[in-house]
Amino acid sequence: MKLSPMAFCIGALLAAPAAWAASSLFDPPLSTQKVVLPASTSTPNKTKVTCRYYVHFMVKEVDEGEVGAAQLSVVPIDAAAPKPACQRKNAASEKVVNPDDWSGYFDGVKGDYVFFTADDGVNSGMGFAVVGSSDAKKLFEDVMFGKLHSVALDGTTLTLRYARNFAGDCSVVHDGAGCWTKIAAAAGLGTAPQPDCAAGYAKAKNDLAMGRCEADKKPGPACLAAALKVIEAQKFDEAPSVVVYEAETVLKPGQSSIKPLAGKLTCHPSD
Repeated sequence: MKLSPMAFCIGALLAAPAAWAASSLFDPPLSTQKVVLPASTSTPNKTKVTCRYYVHFMVKEVDEGEVGAAQLSVVPIDAAAPKPACQRKNAASEKVVNPDDWSGYFDGVKGDYVFFTADDGVNSGMGFAVVGSSDAKKLFEDVMFGKLHSVALDGTTLTLRYARNFAGDCSVVHDGAGCWTKIAAAAGLGTAPQPDCAAGYAKAKNDLAMGRCEADKKPGPACLAAALKVIEAQKFDEAPSVVVYEAETVLKPGQSSIKPLAGKLTCHPSD
């Protein structure tokens, strides 16, 4: 069934570029429009379509009320033609992000690069992807701890700085120094000193135990001790290690590189 976007439009919101620029690493959209469509037999939740307009393209996010956007896409803008409508139906020129490559939510735009975050966190971090605006193809993905620290563009070269959340496939606490050597090599850390993984695992175990006691409404030392005993019996220390370190990623057409930066390394168990 074809529905008129204007029939259900909840209004066009003109972005405030100065305010956006002051609080964001990304380029401010020229305008943002949101459309809400009623529920149907195929989509029991209301569908929300959000369109962010930039000089050369529009980024569309379709939210059907499930985890992650139902569609992420980029629509080119021709300066000589009317700007594309904000609607659920795809335009003929619309480039849809392949859901097998990435699913999640819109994060921002820098030049001709479009950023998306994952639909959920992983190993205490958050995945993100960078997509090209010309074809909506994924150029890069990684997992960060917290937020991006900086996003800089020089011509077609994009430079990102962030705390990288790198998951290994062994436990430094359980498997020892050989595991750290393996993780450091895979993460590009070379001969960096081994972080205090034991402390990171101990904190994670304590936080998990406290969470269980709070959920059971049984705060106190007795519950905490009992919960820790149960967690330790589940071979918690064998969970693969995740190392967090400051990193710089440089994206150029057809290539990407990641290098570690100076800073403290931390370690915690994977989910």
